[in-house]
Amino acid sequence: MKKTINILLIIVSLVLFQNCEDDQFETSLSYVTFGDSTYSTGVDVGGSTTIDVTVFSNKNVASDVTFNVVVDESSTAAAGSYNVPSSVTIPSGSNKGTLTIGLSDVNLGIGVNKLVLKFDDVDAAFASGNSTTVEYIQNCTEVTGTFDIRFNYPCEVSWDIKDSLGGVVLSGSGYPGCSGAYSTLSIPITLCAGRSYTLTTTDDYGDGWGGTGSYTLTIGGVVKVSGDGSLMDNGGLNEPISSTVPFTTN
Repeated sequence: MKKTINILLIIVSLVLFQNCEDDQFETSLSYVTFGDSTYSTGVDVGGSTTIDVTVFSNKNVASDVTFNVVVDESSTAAAGSYNVPSSVTIPSGSNKGTLTIGLSDVNLGIGVNKLVLKFDDVDAAFASGNSTTVEYIQNCTEVTGTFDIRFNYPCEVSWDIKDSLGGVVLSGSGYPGCSGAYSTLSIPITLCAGRSYTLTTTDDYGDGWGGTGSYTLTIGGVVKVSGDGSLMDNGGLNEPISSTVPFTTN
């Protein structure tokens, strides 16, 4: 019995010693990480802004420590719309550094721009954490209007509005009616102020709008684009024909 107790005491001692060693190893590690996995902001139309990305180490550093930062290839942010410093410094006596990123309204278009940042070539004394993502959009002040259509064969007519990067913002097609009798439709439109767009109208056979058909795009009470059937007449070739017209919501 006494021998059994001695064996148990030896095992417990070994376990406690191992745990102490593990604790000592873990607390001796140095690492650097981004403060959050995601940062979000918006950029005014034609404007610029900055966003601060926080970097932390697990303990105060004895002297200034600089970490290299790179933009990961998985980023989908518009080229020219961001300025990322190549490094960030945690100052002596602190465990926190700030990476200030510049953002501007260059080719932002619609949707979310995603800028993925990661540490690169980190000092051997530090382990590095996961990447972080800066998400930003072009701020939108909405303006409303209508797209009014008078067509001959609604089923043959389609249209879309694209932003400056070619992204489809609004569209319509497949309207009921192939009888050749004129009908009208008024479609509510919501876009962003101060942006450039293009309106493309398409006729599958060159007679969907008809000789006296028409379309008018009005934003905020101002006519931006208008056209009639003559713009979509291909001379009876029964082939698709399109017209594209740029406009702004200023």
